[in-house]
Amino acid sequence: MPWFDEIDEKAWLEALPVYQADIVEDLLKVKSPEDAATAWLEASTDNTSPFGGQHKAKRKYLEFLIVEVRKLLCGSPEYDNERNQLEKVAQSPVNKTAIVSTVSAIIGAKVGLAATFIAPVIVIIFIMIAKISLNAWCAMTTTN
Repeated sequence: MPWFDEIDEKAWLEALPVYQADIVEDLLKVKSPEDAATAWLEASTDNTSPFGGQHKAKRKYLEFLIVEVRKLLCGSPEYDNERNQLEKVAQSPVNKTAIVSTVSAIIGAKVGLAATFIAPVIVIIFIMIAKISLNAWCAMTTTN
C-alpha cells in the first residue's frame, strides 16, 4: 500500500471529526498509542460507572482490531476483495477520511463494532504504523 507512506502520522488525525480528533490528540499526549486506543474502546457508561460490586472482565477489542487491520493491510487472502476496494479508494488523491472510513467499515463489520466507534482507534493504529512504516509494522505484528 504505497499511499500509506505518503501520510504523516499526525495528519491521520485530520480524518476524524474535530471532536474525536481533539480527544484522541489529548489521549496521545498522556498515554502510549496502545493505551490511548484501549482508553477509547473501554470508555462507555457500562464500565466507567458500573452498578453493583461486580468487576467486568477487560475487553480485548484492541487486540482483535489490530489482528484484523494487520490481515487487511499486510496481505491476508481473507481480505483480498476488501484490500482491492481500499486500493481503489486510495488511488484518488489521498483522502485520509475516505481511507479511515473504508477501513473502519471493513473492520467494524468483521468484528461487530460500529465504524464510527472504531474510527479513532483505526487512526491511532495508523499513527503507530506511520511511526515505523507499514512493512515494519506488518513484520512486528507477525511475531507478536
